[in-house]
Amino acid sequence: MPSSNIQYAPYIEKFENSYEFSYLATYFNEHKCYTLISEETEEFDKFWEDIYYKCLEGFTNSKGIFITGPHFFYLNFIQILGKDPKSNRKKKIFPRFLDVDYDYFHIVDYAKKHQKNVILVKPRRLGFSYKAAALATHEFTFYRDSKSVIGAYLSGYAQTTMNMVIDNLNFLNGYTEFRKQRSPDTSVFIKARYQETTGGIVRWKGYQSECKMITFKDNEHASVGLTANWFLFDECGIFSNIIESYNMSEPTIKDGSDFTGTALMFGSAGSMEGGSQYFYEMFISPEKYNALTFPDVDAPGKLTGWFVKSTRGRLGTSVNGNPMVDENGNSDEVEAYLDIMHTRDTKRGGLSSVALHDNITQYPLSYKEAFLRSGGSVFPLRELQEWLGEIETNKKLYEAGRVGELYFDENTSKIKFRLNQDLPYIMDFPIKSEQSKTGAFCIWEEPERINGDIPPFLYIAGCDPYDQDNASSTTSLGCVFVYKRFLTLDKTHDIIVAEYTGRPDTANDFYENTRKLCLYFNAKMLYENNLKGIKAYFEQKNCMHLLYETPSLLKDIVRDSRVSRGYGIHMNAQIKSQCELYMKDWLLEEREDLDGKKKLNAHTILSVPLLRELIAYDPIEGNFDRVIAAMLCILQAKEIYKIQLQHYIKKFEPDPFWNKPFFKKKPSFNN
Repeated sequence: MPSSNIQYAPYIEKFENSYEFSYLATYFNEHKCYTLISEETEEFDKFWEDIYYKCLEGFTNSKGIFITGPHFFYLNFIQILGKDPKSNRKKKIFPRFLDVDYDYFHIVDYAKKHQKNVILVKPRRLGFSYKAAALATHEFTFYRDSKSVIGAYLSGYAQTTMNMVIDNLNFLNGYTEFRKQRSPDTSVFIKARYQETTGGIVRWKGYQSECKMITFKDNEHASVGLTANWFLFDECGIFSNIIESYNMSEPTIKDGSDFTGTALMFGSAGSMEGGSQYFYEMFISPEKYNALTFPDVDAPGKLTGWFVKSTRGRLGTSVNGNPMVDENGNSDEVEAYLDIMHTRDTKRGGLSSVALHDNITQYPLSYKEAFLRSGGSVFPLRELQEWLGEIETNKKLYEAGRVGELYFDENTSKIKFRLNQDLPYIMDFPIKSEQSKTGAFCIWEEPERINGDIPPFLYIAGCDPYDQDNASSTTSLGCVFVYKRFLTLDKTHDIIVAEYTGRPDTANDFYENTRKLCLYFNAKMLYENNLKGIKAYFEQKNCMHLLYETPSLLKDIVRDSRVSRGYGIHMNAQIKSQCELYMKDWLLEEREDLDGKKKLNAHTILSVPLLRELIAYDPIEGNFDRVIAAMLCILQAKEIYKIQLQHYIKKFEPDPFWNKPFFKKKPSFNN
């Protein structure tokens, strides 16, 4: 397979004679040194001068293929933990040439020369931490007064990369002429310098280059006051404050408005945890963070950060017994794809989908798969991701909703809808700080009418409100969905038909929008009642009939519940957990559409932001307003079904007369 046609790396149809790039590593493996030339000779000095130049400027092999200086340095002077081809055991070895590394080093070289950043999402086990550590080692070794910073959310990740840098430098000190004395020389901070006394005066001499490790957990200001030529953000998928951490760190790589350094922000598939939705926001908006952009192969015209597919650099043999990377480092992506899909097939089935889910997150074929949370989720992530991908690449589905406003007609006093594409229907999750939060109505299906009237109880509204007036710094929004129940076999049913999500200037504006939506669909609304403002507003408008009382179903959920027949629901941990299960069951429930085609309820959701929230959902932290509103719709649908079923059973209960002792041998109507 040819190397990827990334615009920042020269295109190579097929790599040949790639062993030439590692000629020094080959020599070292044989002789345990880089040259046998005597140190006290001019040839020895010329040898290391030549190597110094190649480590800075790059190297071209006999086939005219050029690799960058840091890539040449990585192949010949960095040792990584890998499989020894002779013993088949893991040990410290020099890295082999891979086409994906060719792209990597060209991309970071371009970024550095053009004062751009790189946002990267990658599979696990491709050695990107070693490559990042190699960049910091290269900077420390060859650039005077340079400063590299290694940052992570948790100290363990940053320390691992920092340890790699120290190991690299120790190797250089032992076997090369690039050695540097270090003082201080600690596990978190090193500086290339030494003391010299001249005329009784002590002074520091040396390269003065440094490398520092910091952590951002609970402190996005950790980098304030630092300067960096390279700023490495490790495992960004677990950063719950990655956006704030980058924003506070950006001045370290700038001089005024000019960028003077480069940030490399990378996250591993399979390590997407509490910060995945925030890193995702950065990945799909690279220009906002001064990062290089790459075409999204699944959505023409869309730009993202750089995603490395698991079909690239997949070592070993495939299920067909064929090598997935040849001796010259060319990836056979077809064989790798077949191998990955075979492995996935072996993980399917059984009572748990965890094995399949973990395999997908470890070896993703798209960036959407990479952003699946490795710890699993309450909801069916794969099905939601696939459906979201289908919507985002299908213009008809993506634009199915009609965006506009609801208003009262002056002549009839009836509530009406009119299109207004200028209103900001909020599609992004998480919402961007500079984005308008006013919101807009989005309607996917108009109300169903019989003889001009909307049947009662056909529509249910679920609402996650707020009380505080416009808060520009918050990412929390108010949301209300309208859910359509079953009417007749020839009509759509059990689908979300409308949405309003936003945070207008006042809370009352939001309450009025929820009231309008309820009136438009003749829907009663179940809302989260930990905030009291919405009930007071509906009382003021004489619209209490539009609010549902607290569901009696809670008695089945909460042990020893003393449910009062107030309004709304208080979403405590126990109730929330049960609502999550109801939502999951609903999403996975199989159904037939009007054409008789089978699909899941999840495939009826046309709200792109709701799908994004369901995918990113964390029951412990984060704002998932749409998920809460949707879960309230499902809960109330179950409540109405239960009430109707109880009414049906009661209607057909036998007369108590037949339960008298005289008839005890008769069949019981209650069995």
